[in-house]
Amino acid sequence: MNTSNKNKVSIKKVLFAALAWGLIISGCSDSDKKSVAKPSFKVESLTTSAWLYGSLPQNTVAYVRAPNLWAGFSAKEDSFKYALGNEQHVKVVQQIQQGLQENIISKLQDPAKSLAEFYVEHTTGPVELAFVSQNGQPVILTGTRLDYQDETSFNEALVNLISGIPNANHMPQDDAAKGVIGFGPGAAVYYSYDASNQRFLLISGMGVSITSLENAAATIKPNDKHEMLTLEQDIDASHQGLFVWASPKNAMPFMQMGMQPQQIQKLKELGVDKANGLAFGYGVTGGKTRLKLLLDMPSDDGERYLPAVENKVTVKSVGTPKWASVISIPTAMETEKLVSKLHTAGIEDVQSWQEINSNMEKALGLSLETLLNTFGPEVTVFSDAVGTFAAVTYNKGNIEALLKKAQAQDAAKVEYQTYQKNSTVVHHLSLAPLGGKKGFAAQSGGSSNFAPALMANYQENIFWIIEGQQVIFASVPQLLLERQKRGADVSIANWFEESQGYDPTGTLIGFTASVDGLSRSSYHYYAELLIILSDLTGANIDLLALPTADELGFPEKGAIGFNIRSDKDILGIEFTFENGGTDLFLGLGSTSSVAVIGILAAVAIPAYQDYTIRAETSAGMYAAEAVKVQITEALMLGADVEDLDNGYENIQAAEEYGNSAIEKIVVNDGVMTVFFRNQRLGYGPQTIVYVPVFEDGHITYWDCTGGTVDEKHRPARCR
Repeated sequence: MNTSNKNKVSIKKVLFAALAWGLIISGCSDSDKKSVAKPSFKVESLTTSAWLYGSLPQNTVAYVRAPNLWAGFSAKEDSFKYALGNEQHVKVVQQIQQGLQENIISKLQDPAKSLAEFYVEHTTGPVELAFVSQNGQPVILTGTRLDYQDETSFNEALVNLISGIPNANHMPQDDAAKGVIGFGPGAAVYYSYDASNQRFLLISGMGVSITSLENAAATIKPNDKHEMLTLEQDIDASHQGLFVWASPKNAMPFMQMGMQPQQIQKLKELGVDKANGLAFGYGVTGGKTRLKLLLDMPSDDGERYLPAVENKVTVKSVGTPKWASVISIPTAMETEKLVSKLHTAGIEDVQSWQEINSNMEKALGLSLETLLNTFGPEVTVFSDAVGTFAAVTYNKGNIEALLKKAQAQDAAKVEYQTYQKNSTVVHHLSLAPLGGKKGFAAQSGGSSNFAPALMANYQENIFWIIEGQQVIFASVPQLLLERQKRGADVSIANWFEESQGYDPTGTLIGFTASVDGLSRSSYHYYAELLIILSDLTGANIDLLALPTADELGFPEKGAIGFNIRSDKDILGIEFTFENGGTDLFLGLGSTSSVAVIGILAAVAIPAYQDYTIRAETSAGMYAAEAVKVQITEALMLGADVEDLDNGYENIQAAEEYGNSAIEKIVVNDGVMTVFFRNQRLGYGPQTIVYVPVFEDGHITYWDCTGGTVDEKHRPARCR
């Protein structure tokens, strides 16, 4: 490498730069296009896109695509393409490839050497796997692209590769670039290579005949109607990134062979047999890098708990937004449907819809149904050149009635008034969260101490203005007055689409921010990675020949975002990056952002761990329910409590109740002790004890507050 300083490679640099390369596999976007002139470099690509994804048989059960080893160094249709596709960069990567071959791969022993040469040197596309059901038997299709220019060179390379594999028997067909490789009875692989489009195909299956493999090859035809393509295009339109897809409904016949009927029935109740596909991937679409988990579920499925969202963001900002968040409030009808489902299902602590509305009206003077019918469904929170605001659509008649009702309440609790300045009407609502002086005095026992008296005067203040069909909220009226004076001129919906690559239409809750210099930061870390790779492979690269960030015309700002999606047919979680996942670490601009992430992790990780532990203890409770029924039935049939131990009648041995969450359930004189497996619960035996409580000879309820499991890890009813 032609540089003035050639030090030893730092392990820290290796790890960090490797992480950066692993996550910046898809490049950047074209945000802020007008602010930066595009370079005129001729773009070259080191790798090619996949092909098998577009030729899948309809009976495909699952599909997996693994990116090519060099995909992270190859230009794609995004703004980073000029950094990866210019002639000097391509030359540098090719020198690294040559160093890898001469100094590392050439020193390997066969068969590892032949396999490494075949994959690292000659594979130009991602590796694709498709799992297909053929007459009830699973068949695996494997596809990629190779760089052999003719069939002769491919056949020579294949013969050389097979010669190093023990027990492999090569059976070519008519000197063409196709045939069968046998590995013993019942184990064969069909292969073919088309030099005109560089497509390589392997087909295999346990116990499948050669004729069946050839028949499977005949089913691989262009198919732009396959249901997988909708999710694939949504996650990775480059067809080069990581992508995993499965069809739950196509997999049901295989699942039925290995599952109990009641388990299959439970899956059907959850709508698994109706789901068109479940997909996960990390790739480029819409000019941004995406990490997504999506479920294609019919919107008319009766078991779907989340509403089908259809937001319409119409609010404007003063200047270009810095960040914005969209939250979809469910309608009263959707909320009633969800609450009714949860209540009917017997979910703990879920009241009926009527009880929720009644209790809220007693406490606040208005029902939840009234509130949900007044505002929403979409709420947009954003920060612009003036400050931070929240905007929500509203029902004019309902909000006027709501305010009149608020004024009719106890004056110590709610006060509403308006102010006018320069033709701007500012609305002000003042709430006493502690119930005013009377309410606070009651809570504090009527104490006359100075602190309680002071807190009794505390008010929550809400300010807003009306703009068309929008209510614009702010923390102080000065923000609203300045907004009116300067004028909101930028459509946030357009900013979402053109700058952030973000579609809020199906957003349940989402966030996106615009950060200065993300692409420039990524490019400089990428250049450092090239230095490290040149050191590791012994390549002699001219790093100074690479263009500067200015010459590459990177966008001045970059997007990062998060979205929980629930639209008409798709449920999912999405993360959006300008360059890759490393944006969270190297693009947020200062150590304060790292501190924020650290604080969030410190709070979120323990909370998530407690949640998962409680989920496992809840699983133990479900197992205990079956034992409760057995004990109750035995008592109804005349058994004495003292007889109710493990082994009595239908009560099984303790270990037979064990599963992934619990070790055993011990029954002694009708008292159940559930022993958990989770070591995170603490040292020694971790238990919850269920004691039956009798009234008039019948069990009225079970006391489950006993045992050694910590209270924070118990379900609510057992605390």
